[in-house]
Amino acid sequence: MLSAQKIRLLVLKLSKNSALAPDYYFIQGYFVGIGMNPAFIATSLWLETLFGDLEKLADEELQAVIELHNQQMDKVMQGTLKLPAQCVLSKTGIESSLLPLAPLPQWCLGVLKGLKLINTNALSEMQAKELEITTTVLTGFTSVDQAEKTFSYGGDYQQGAHEQKRLLTTHISNLAYEMRFNSEILEAPLSAEQEDEEDDFQAMMQMLMGSEDPKLRPLLDNVIAKLESDLSKTFINENSGHLWMFHEARPYMLLRARRAELNFKDRKVNDAISELQTLVKMNSNDNQANRYPLANYLVVQKRWSELSELLQEFDEPSIFMLGARALMVFSEHGDCEQANVIKKQLKAENKHIVAYLTGQKKAPKETPDFYQPGDKTEVFMYLTWGGKEAWRSVEGSLFWLRRK
Repeated sequence: MLSAQKIRLLVLKLSKNSALAPDYYFIQGYFVGIGMNPAFIATSLWLETLFGDLEKLADEELQAVIELHNQQMDKVMQGTLKLPAQCVLSKTGIESSLLPLAPLPQWCLGVLKGLKLINTNALSEMQAKELEITTTVLTGFTSVDQAEKTFSYGGDYQQGAHEQKRLLTTHISNLAYEMRFNSEILEAPLSAEQEDEEDDFQAMMQMLMGSEDPKLRPLLDNVIAKLESDLSKTFINENSGHLWMFHEARPYMLLRARRAELNFKDRKVNDAISELQTLVKMNSNDNQANRYPLANYLVVQKRWSELSELLQEFDEPSIFMLGARALMVFSEHGDCEQANVIKKQLKAENKHIVAYLTGQKKAPKETPDFYQPGDKTEVFMYLTWGGKEAWRSVEGSLFWLRRK
């Protein structure tokens, strides 16, 4: 096995001497793109696509590019993908980060090139939806013009771009799951009896996820216990950290998150916290976004040390984490400079948050399926995840929030 430095040197040498001379980050991105294809992509095909008609290919160069291919494929399959460290988005102005030959645009263009090999006619509705979302976000990082078109959200496109940059690996992980893991399930023929069982299970899932009837709480507990038994504690422990990547584990994790939500509504806040903390450990990427309600629940219970650890683990300027941080600092230190700086960041992140938190405007009863950063839908989701209860739990915080 070659070292990372040796692989890079050999792949760059191969690229330089090829007809197409692709950028190194483009090559890495391309391998990520084809890694999400449920169909097998022959080595001869991707070699020609990347480098053109190769007259000469040294054995060591072939070994290097295949090892790079395998590394990226493994990261996609295992849910451990991270962007190359050089694929940054400058905080002082993103224009320089989106120049044509900059690492981030090249990497995204490579992923998009790889995704074009997917047979879109064979996709399920969910696969097509995830592909569209991921493709849109990736395209937004290919140039400044595309970023302005994609990330404006009616306001500062740079703010939207930074938010989506933080979510980029999550989009890719979700797409990889739908393409690589769910496709086999969709294609596998089921007997009539199996189809009936699957329909019954989906109906029960829909009922448990949508109903707040207290009489269904025992059923929810029993189903979670049954799913945990079917998975086995050994499987759960061995795959803790990336459990969400396994299709068979998703209903179990979704129902546990639902139980946490219901516990919070039943004022069993510590039980809800324990549930969500376990789920975050099970999925270090937190594709379910359990960290957001968890932050608010920790505020309600004044469990500041645990909240501080969570904020360090997920250091992001979203309204969900900024709101929790603002409340923690205000509760511990009052109307201080640090608290006011965070409050200013919170208001800048979403101009609608004050009106809905303070009751000047009323949020709809139905929770949106998706939200856009900076939009009202983001605030509605924040309220659904215990945002209002968190602010009401800290004395004087809403009055302080209204002040400039």
